[in-house]
Amino acid sequence: MPGFRRTSLVTALAAVLCITASTAEAIKFEMLDADGGVVGEYAPLATDWVTAPGSASGDVSALNGGGYRIDLDPGSFGLSENGTQGSAIYGAGLVLPAAEYGYRVSFSANLRSWDSYNDGTAVAAFPNGSLGFWDLFSVNANSSGFYWNLVDTTGSGGDGETEAAAVSAAGLLTDSLVPNQPAGSVVKYVNSGSDTAALPGTTWAWGGRDYAAGYFESASTTDSIEFRNNGNVYVSFVLDTATVRDADTDYPSWGAFGSPGQLVDVPDGEAGLPPGYVPGNPLLPVDGEVSDGEFAFAPFEVAEGGPGMESFLYIDPVIAVGYQYTVTGGPSFIEVLLPALGDADGYLIQLEEDGDWVTVGHVNDGGTFGFSTGVHRFRVMGIDASLNLDPGNPIAFVTGLKFDGTGTVQLEMEAVTVAVPEPGTWALVLAGIAGIVVMRRRQPRTAWS
Repeated sequence: MPGFRRTSLVTALAAVLCITASTAEAIKFEMLDADGGVVGEYAPLATDWVTAPGSASGDVSALNGGGYRIDLDPGSFGLSENGTQGSAIYGAGLVLPAAEYGYRVSFSANLRSWDSYNDGTAVAAFPNGSLGFWDLFSVNANSSGFYWNLVDTTGSGGDGETEAAAVSAAGLLTDSLVPNQPAGSVVKYVNSGSDTAALPGTTWAWGGRDYAAGYFESASTTDSIEFRNNGNVYVSFVLDTATVRDADTDYPSWGAFGSPGQLVDVPDGEAGLPPGYVPGNPLLPVDGEVSDGEFAFAPFEVAEGGPGMESFLYIDPVIAVGYQYTVTGGPSFIEVLLPALGDADGYLIQLEEDGDWVTVGHVNDGGTFGFSTGVHRFRVMGIDASLNLDPGNPIAFVTGLKFDGTGTVQLEMEAVTVAVPEPGTWALVLAGIAGIVVMRRRQPRTAWS
């Protein structure tokens, strides 16, 4: 069953949602020692930058206080889903001088996309959505050349109907550019040189999971990549809308590297709501699976009249059979809305009392549960194992939350999974499920503080 891991009986998968403004991080180029420590920082000049074929010189700008901002097709900022965009590679790059143990490249990313980089093998399409290798955001460091000089945009490597060849007739890379698709989350990859189908060196990549009605995909985060090489290093920051096979001029994407803010100049109305406002477009993890299923979410401001107060803030923690919410500061939880997945006996709401989890209520499939006073921690359990929730599907279990006040909230989530039983243990598992069903029927259906 894809929603379970062969680990211990209960495995905690941590995720952090900081509902506040993110700290901007300008692009930095830090020289490293043998142990990964920082021994210096390279400060490029404005004239060192080389723009990608689709960009203009003004798309690279110096920031007050140092560092640079790279705008990715600023002419598309705020376009609607039905807008058009040139099929090109946007962005910029530079060559870092040789350093004995290479570099760490740190940056902030504020990215928006109506399009996808996902053929369906990583994440299933949202209803009425479409999939394909369309728009891809990437940061790459290698010793060979800039991104746009390595990637074929002519279509000579594939016929559009079959898996594209690793290298085009011109000796350039075609899809897939990264071995694991960045379908709505971040993928980081180090190519030792043996993978001829992927970008050389070290790559950070993000792409939309699919497209459908709504302002579908966004990423606002800080991250870094390391490239250990004692020669010159080519670093590229790009938006690629010209990927072979599925390149088009529809469904624009845009963004910036090394820039603060959320790029909030987006469309209004039903087709332009940002993530978190509706169940079909939840706030998703933006950092991807870092280690053993750890996820981080984009910042979100809880404000009077907005999601999290009068309406639910919809998030998806990517879980298996249960999850726990904890607020470590700010307003408390006051209500939760759980999805309708066909779970016939619904879910259990649990609170921690004297170190033990105690069931305090029951929520029907698709129902809500209100706490009589705010709580800082609660748990939802009893998700039917037969639903086979896929932890890799970012819309597998969309949850709504309300809080008892406004302000900055730090929310920690721990997903609960179970080991896959051996065939001989299924009788014990079924007996346990039967016991849980009996216990549920005896629980009071009242609110709890």
